[in-house]
Amino acid sequence: AERSGPPTPTTGARAEDAPAEQPAAEAASDGDLAGVGADKAAAPAIDLRTNFDALAVYAPDESTGPDGTVTIDVPLPDNLTRYRVMAVAVDGADQFGKGESTITARLPLQVRPSAPRFLNFGDRFELPIVLQNQTDQDLVVDVALQVANLTIVGPAGKRVTVPANDRIEVRFPVATDEAGTARFRVVTVSGDYADAAEISLPVYTPATAEAFATYGVIDDGAVAQPMLAPTGVFPQFGGLEIGTSSTALQALTDAVLYLVDYRFDSADGYASRIMAVAALRDVLDAFEADGLPDKTDLDLQVNRDIAKLAALQNDDGGFPSWQRGRLSIPWQSIQSTHALVLARDAGYLVPAGTLDRALAHLAEIEQHVPADYGTQIRNTLSAYALYVRGEAGQVDTPKATGLYRTVGDQLELDAVAWLWPSITDPDLGDEIERRFANSAVETANAATFATGYDESAYLIAQSERKTDGIILDALITETPDSDLIVKVVNGLLGNQTRGRWNNAHENAFILLALNRYFDTFESVTPDFVARVWLGDLYASEQSFLDRTTERASTLVPMSELVAAGDTDLIVQKDGEGRLYYRLGLRYAPSDLKLDARDEGFVVDRVYEGVDDPADVTRDANGVWRIKAGSSVRVTLTMVADARRTHVALIDPLPAGLEPVNPALLVSQTTPPDESDIESPYGWFWGWNWFEHQNLRDDRAEAFTSYLPGGTYEYTYITRATTPGRFVVPPARAEEIYAPEVFGRSSSATVVIG
Repeated sequence: AERSGPPTPTTGARAEDAPAEQPAAEAASDGDLAGVGADKAAAPAIDLRTNFDALAVYAPDESTGPDGTVTIDVPLPDNLTRYRVMAVAVDGADQFGKGESTITARLPLQVRPSAPRFLNFGDRFELPIVLQNQTDQDLVVDVALQVANLTIVGPAGKRVTVPANDRIEVRFPVATDEAGTARFRVVTVSGDYADAAEISLPVYTPATAEAFATYGVIDDGAVAQPMLAPTGVFPQFGGLEIGTSSTALQALTDAVLYLVDYRFDSADGYASRIMAVAALRDVLDAFEADGLPDKTDLDLQVNRDIAKLAALQNDDGGFPSWQRGRLSIPWQSIQSTHALVLARDAGYLVPAGTLDRALAHLAEIEQHVPADYGTQIRNTLSAYALYVRGEAGQVDTPKATGLYRTVGDQLELDAVAWLWPSITDPDLGDEIERRFANSAVETANAATFATGYDESAYLIAQSERKTDGIILDALITETPDSDLIVKVVNGLLGNQTRGRWNNAHENAFILLALNRYFDTFESVTPDFVARVWLGDLYASEQSFLDRTTERASTLVPMSELVAAGDTDLIVQKDGEGRLYYRLGLRYAPSDLKLDARDEGFVVDRVYEGVDDPADVTRDANGVWRIKAGSSVRVTLTMVADARRTHVALIDPLPAGLEPVNPALLVSQTTPPDESDIESPYGWFWGWNWFEHQNLRDDRAEAFTSYLPGGTYEYTYITRATTPGRFVVPPARAEEIYAPEVFGRSSSATVVIG
């Protein structure tokens, strides 16, 4: 079915009006859509409606002719609906008028698919299709469904009777095939009348999808990695990812992917992504095979992040977390400025006024730090502000030297590392170098550092791994011959979990330091061939000549891994240079059920009928059963057993529910002690425990920077729109910057009918 143009208002489009030279059966196969086609004999094509823009035309600058009228052509989109036409006329400075009318676009026979906004891998649902007869006679209608990345469970075509000036609903049972994008076309024909529509929607992988990655290096010879055949997994999802490279930069793949895919739209989220991509801009092509956007798309994303970050800036030059006009947060103001400086130096367009105001804010950062911040935190913020100003070309040696001489022994190691580049006194430089050497916790091949921040460390998003990255960067710039450098790099790479570090801040600062390391070291010019075998299967071969960030990436599908059984994976290098390799396994357990887990939070999720309690029930197997068309209240109960910081509560939706209440009704069942209500930010607003919330197509989110211990509820309203059986990933609470502190509900199954 090929779209030859939008439907004609009121009169509709008839089958014989379409080009006769393209048989409908041939058009049906376009795009690998599977289903029912028309007869193979020559038949006219059917107009396919695909353009569903809400705005038909916007003409902001039109002038009337001598007769006082103006004519504007309006190419209507493919929506079958009533369009509101609004016109405003202005003559001179004090004469104006306005008028309103409507245009109705319709067809004698109309098809209206009512698809969900998304799907999860594992969903089975009934696709509702409304057939509308706008003629004065009953119509016998043939309706056919074609799909891609979906399986039709049963007949792909039906014949029904639609009464005159009435409508009926037809349902086609379908199931998801794979994660990705699903498409379907619906075609209806009744004599001379016809209509067709095409819709696409994302198919997400449920949260039960899991991944594991391991890294290694080979200087000579080969290594053997035992591989056990995966069991209890979906053979059509995931597989073994084999990556080889002549630079250790490939070991940062998952860390960069984490930041590129970071889903929280906050100032520090934008800043962390900008920092990483700006620093690694010249080598990002090396990651293209691992699923990152290409360099052009990444540049566009960074430019969007810069624009969004600039839009958050307050009049005082600082930055809040979520919304302009709220309190500027010292840590996020400094990090945001750091990101803008790096972006400018990398060649991105940064509004000069935005950066100038931000640097002016940093020059007097001490005046913007709340009075209840402790001395330790205030000194660290001052040191970080001095470092960022130095990176921007505003080196303030007297202020940096004065701060170190005054409180040097009381400064934490990350603050000392930030001050070091601005201190020119050689004696002080030697003293700082000795302090780092004495503070390092060393093993045979790794080194780490520890800080002594108190419970207010969350105000600067402190973590030990982030501190290691900051110190590594300082060691490379100030003492590039230090024996500690390689050990700190090994310690950082050894503390990766699934190929990355714990949170956005850790990944951003560590990537900055490791990028400087890779730019400074690795002296042997590569000239070798890398080969990989999976048992008897010759999986990969790649040559590396001269310095390049090129990497080879091979995917062994999960079905082949299962068929290969238990075997060895052999990675071999032949030639000069160092071979870096990555072995990543992605899989989805065939059992999509997860039990609840408490690692700092207890989370529970309940569905309730809004209009009638009987609309929502739960059977003995734990399956939720919801009446189609009913309103459903989703209630999340979150228990924090102690004070938590930077908390995110995320609730994935089943595809058959759509949120309808953007206000999000919220209550707290067990209030904290009155003494705990005021947070260090001064942001705990009465009983609304969250500071920011998002209601998205596929999930609901709530965030707070400070959460006293207690029990909290989060409630929102949805409507059951699509019949079917849907997979629901667990609701999850976590500390964003310490995700090992988390909790989740059990996964669920929701049946709507």
